[in-house]
Amino acid sequence: MGRKFMLRELKIENLAIIDELDIEFEKGFIVLTGETGAGKSIILSGINLLIGEKASVDMIRDGEENLVAQGVFDIDEEQKKKLEAMGIDTDGDEIIIRRYYNRNGKARAFVNNVRITLADLKEIASTLVDIVGQHSHQMLLNRNNHIKLLDSFLSKEDKDIKEKLSVLLSQYREVKAKIEKIESDKKETLEKKEFYEYQLEEIEKLKLKDGEDEILEAEYKKVFNAEKIREKVHESLEYLKYDDDSALGFILESIRNIEYLGKYDERYLELAKRMENAYYELEDCVGEIEDISKNIEVTESDLDKIAGRMNTLKRIKEKYKRTLSELIEYREDLKEKLSDMNSGDFKTRELQKELDKIKAEYDKLAEKLSKSRKEIALKIEDELLNELKFLNMEDAKLKVQMNKIDRMTNDGYDEIEFFISTNVGQELKPLNKIASGGEVSRVMLALKVIFSKVDNIPILIFDEIDTGIGGETVRKIALKLKEIGDSTQIISITHSPVIASKASQQFYIEKYVENSKTISRVKKLSSEERIKEIGRMLVGEKINDEVLEIANKMLNEG
Repeated sequence: MGRKFMLRELKIENLAIIDELDIEFEKGFIVLTGETGAGKSIILSGINLLIGEKASVDMIRDGEENLVAQGVFDIDEEQKKKLEAMGIDTDGDEIIIRRYYNRNGKARAFVNNVRITLADLKEIASTLVDIVGQHSHQMLLNRNNHIKLLDSFLSKEDKDIKEKLSVLLSQYREVKAKIEKIESDKKETLEKKEFYEYQLEEIEKLKLKDGEDEILEAEYKKVFNAEKIREKVHESLEYLKYDDDSALGFILESIRNIEYLGKYDERYLELAKRMENAYYELEDCVGEIEDISKNIEVTESDLDKIAGRMNTLKRIKEKYKRTLSELIEYREDLKEKLSDMNSGDFKTRELQKELDKIKAEYDKLAEKLSKSRKEIALKIEDELLNELKFLNMEDAKLKVQMNKIDRMTNDGYDEIEFFISTNVGQELKPLNKIASGGEVSRVMLALKVIFSKVDNIPILIFDEIDTGIGGETVRKIALKLKEIGDSTQIISITHSPVIASKASQQFYIEKYVENSKTISRVKKLSSEERIKEIGRMLVGEKINDEVLEIANKMLNEG
C-alpha cells in the first residue's frame, strides 16, 4: 500500500493567463499535459508559491489586482509537531497553505489561517514537496550539494555525530578566539607597557577618592566664606550675652514677670513654663554658637591647600577626559592590563589544552563519520549504476569521490563530489561536465529514486524530465516514474505520450481566448478523453482510428 501523504487540492486565481483553477489530485503518478504555452508551467509556478518561492508583480493576471494560490496537503505526526512548535493548530491530518500577492508588492502567507513568514513557509514546505526541474539540475551539478545528498543516507547515530561535530567546531572557534584575543591584548599591552606604567603612576600618586572633588568644592565654599561666617557668629553672640542688657536677660526678666501674674490666673503659669522651655533651648543654641566660634580659625594657607587640590583634580580630569569616578575605574583597568602580562601565558596554556582536547574529540568523530560515508558511497555507486543501466545508460560509470581537506568544517574533513563517465573509454568527469541535458535528467531521476528511500518527501514534481530524451529511454523513465508513484505522489509536466500513458491520473491544460483575453483551463481527463489526448501527443491534431488504437493500447499497457 502506497503512502497517503500528498497534495490533495490546488487552487489558483489570477496567475498569468489562469483566471481561476481548482484541481483535486489523487495519490500515485499524475501527469499534466497540453499544448506548448497552454499554462503547464504556470501551474508549477502556483505550487512554487506554496513552497515559499518569491512572487513578482508580472505574475499577476492582466487587469487584476492580486493573485492567490492555495494548497491542501496531508501531513504526518513529525510535521504536526513542527507546525505546533510554530504556533499553528493542526487539528486533523491536513494543512491549508495560502499565498496572497498584490500589485503593491504586499505579500502574505498563511498556514491554517495563521500568518507566517516566507522563511517559515519554506521550512514547512521543504518536508512536503520537492520540485525536480531546472533548479534541481543546478543543485545536482553543484558539487557543494553532493555531501548533503550522501549524508541523507546517514544513520541516526551518524547524524548525531554530524551535529556533535558542528557543536565541537563552534566550541573550538570560541576557544581559539579567546586565545587570539589574549595574544592580541598581550601584544598591545607590551607595546604600550611604558605608557600604561606612566599613566598608572601618575594617577596612583594622586590617591584619588570617589566623590572627593564634590567634597572639596563644598569645603572651598565654606573656607572661602569663613570671615563672613565668623563675623555673623560673633555678632549673634553679642546679642545673646548673659547679662541684663542681652536678649537672654530680657527674656529671663519677661519670664519672671509672667510667673508673677500666675497668682492671679493659672494661664500665666502655663505660659511662663513654655517661655522657660524656649529660654533653655535658646541657651543651648548659644553654647553651640560659641563652640562654632572657637573653631572658625581658617588661615590663608588652608584655602590655598584646598584650591590647589581642586586644581590638581581638574587638570587630571581634563587631561584624561574622564570624571573622577571614571579615572578611578581606569586606574583599576590599567592595573589589570599590566597584571595580565604576567598571567597571560598561563591563561593561553590552559586554553590551548582545552583547544587540543576539543580537536582530539572532533578528529575522532570525524574519522568515524568518514568511515560511514565511505560505506554509503559504495552503496550509492552500486544503486546509481543499476538505475542508470535501467534508464539506458548501460555504459555509465559513477564514482563518489571523497577527499580529505585540511580544515575543520561542520561536516568534518570530507569533501564529496560525484564523478561520472557516460560512454565507453571516457574518463570520469565531474557531473557538471555532462553535456547532454537528457543525461542530466536521467542522473537526476536515478538519484531521486535512490534518495526518495531516505528523504521522506511525500510529493515529487518533475518538470519536463523527458526533455532531450526519446525512444526506449523515455519508456524506461515512464516505468521508473510509475514505480516511484507506488510510494510517493508524483506530479509530472510532460510532452511525452509514453510518460503520460503510465500515469494513474491525467489533467489537460488548454488555452483559449474569451472577451479578448487569453484564458487557461485545466480539465481532469476521463479514460476516453485520455485516449484522445495520448493520440494528440503522438501525432498532433490529425488523429485517426489507428492512432487512437495505439493510444488505447499504450494506456492499457500502463
